[in-house]
Parts: sequence; C-alpha cells; structure tokens
Amino acid sequence: MVAATGLVVVCSGAVGAWALLCGVMLGGRLRAGLRHGVPELGEAPTDWRLPDEALDRIGLGDAHENEDEARRVLILALRSGEPELRVASVAALGRLGVRHEWAIDGLIEALVQGEDDVVKVATQLDRLAPRPASRLVPLLGHPSSVVRFYAVRLLGRYGALAGRHVPALTADSSPNVRAAALETLRTAASGEALRCALRLLDDPSALVRAHASRTAAAIAPEAAAPFLVPLLADRSWWVREAAREGLVAAGREVTAAVSPALDSTDETMRSGAAIVLQDVGLVDELTRDEDPAQLDRILEAGGQRLRAAAGDRALRGLRLGPSDPLVESA
Repeated sequence: MVAATGLVVVCSGAVGAWALLCGVMLGGRLRAGLRHGVPELGEAPTDWRLPDEALDRIGLGDAHENEDEARRVLILALRSGEPELRVASVAALGRLGVRHEWAIDGLIEALVQGEDDVVKVATQLDRLAPRPASRLVPLLGHPSSVVRFYAVRLLGRYGALAGRHVPALTADSSPNVRAAALETLRTAASGEALRCALRLLDDPSALVRAHASRTAAAIAPEAAAPFLVPLLADRSWWVREAAREGLVAAGREVTAAVSPALDSTDETMRSGAAIVLQDVGLVDELTRDEDPAQLDRILEAGGQRLRAAAGDRALRGLRLGPSDPLVESA
C-alpha cells in the first residue's frame, strides 16, 4: 500500500490512468511482475532495436524516492497483454514525459510495439516536442511502415532534423510514408524538398502525386506551375484537384503556363485549364476586354457550365479573384 501511495504521488497529473493501474495492482495482476522486476527499456520482445547511441542516459539521482517503482509499474503495464493497461500506461507516460526521459523512451517503445492505437502514442510524443527529437530519427529505419510514417510526421516539428533526414523517405517503399514525407517537407521550403516533390509528380500512387502537387505549389508556385499543368488531366480526381488548387494559389502569374492547355486534345485537360483561369480571375477580367477572342477560347474549353457561371457573375456584378472566391467588381 505504501508503494501504491507513492506511485499516485509521482503521477498525480495522470489521475485517470493511475486509477486503472492501481486498481490492477490491488487486484494482484501485477504482483508477480513486481516481485521479479521488468526488463530495461529496449528489451521488449522484438527483432528491431534502437541504436544504443539513440537512447539517452537516464538520471534518477534527484527524483522522487518512488520514481523507480513507478517506472517499473508503467513499463510492465506497457508490455502487458491487456489493452486497457497499455492505454493507461501511455497516458501516464505522456504526463511524466515533461520531466522524465525514461517516460519518453517508454512512449517510443509503445510506438514501435504498435499494439494499440498508435495515434494516441504519436499524440503524446507530439505534445512533448521538442524533447523526443533525437529519438525519432532512428525510427525512420524501422521495418514497419506504420512506425516510419509516424516518425516522419512527428519530425514535422523539427525543421533542421526533417531537412536532413526526411528527403530520403520520399523514396520509401510505402506510398503512405512517401506522402507523409512530402507533407513534412512542405514547411521546409528548401530546394531539396522542391526537387523531391517534382520527382514524385508521376508517382504510381495517386495519394503521393496529390501530396507532391501541394508541396511543389507551396514551395515555389510559379516555378512549379508548368509541372502541375499536366496533372489537370490525371486519372485521379484527387490529383487533378490538388493540381488545380496549387495553380490557383499561385494567382494570375500561372496564365502563361496554363493557357496552352486550352488547346489540348484531352477534354479533361481543357476543362481543368479553363477552371484554373476562371478561378484566378482571368475570365471575369476578360469580360470587360474589347477583344473577346481569349475569353471565347477559355469558355469553349470550359464548357457550358463555366460559360453559364461567367454570365451569371457578370449579370450580378461579381467577379472571381485569385485569393477570394467572390469579390465585388469595381
């Protein structure tokens, strides 16, 4: 009972999780494990191990007198065969991670194990940023694509680390990991990130092509425009929409890159190009132009619906703009 009281003091911030763990202790489920101790972190049954240099030294000299016991109980619960114990342990480790390195190591172990909802584990690690930073990089080489995916996503918080290590993951065997790498690199806005995005515009996975479109457009919209135009005819609606959004976000400057697509033999390409030029405001601008040839070319490519929409806006005195969906005409 003294040990249990000490554990509650140590983990006072995780009341719900500790209520479950202490209940199990009093029921006798953990007694055998406590008598015989538990393995140190990194000794869970798995063929994969973090490199030794990736694990920080754990210093407990000035900690609460029952911290070692708390650590033992939590790690034992984390490795339990009972889901409710593992979930409770993750919650408690997340609270303790703000002060104790061993708690962060426990969360890394939980992410690697992948026994339960890894989203909850990843959420705890993300909340503890920047403390888990150095522990995430070794996970990029984990054999599980799920672990690699979450490691890449979590590295989005760490620009320098992501810039050094994430580009290699754009060549990962898993499309989910490649897409996650592109999303993480979006905030890096580096030349290497742009090169990775442009290279993956023809990836076999539609998910990856869509992310590549958004990343390229976010980093260098005008430079990426000629590479995005062909995707207006992609076989996937999601990719076509990502390309359209990226081109529209670049504004009127994409007109030169998009206009040649109005004469494409592909109807989808023509329609997509017309919609982009409409959404950047060019169609409504041309309604006031004395030379209707360019306007007719866009309307012809866009079809009856685009023509009707343009006429309706003209009658109502509205026009589309590159940043606002609808703005009043001057």
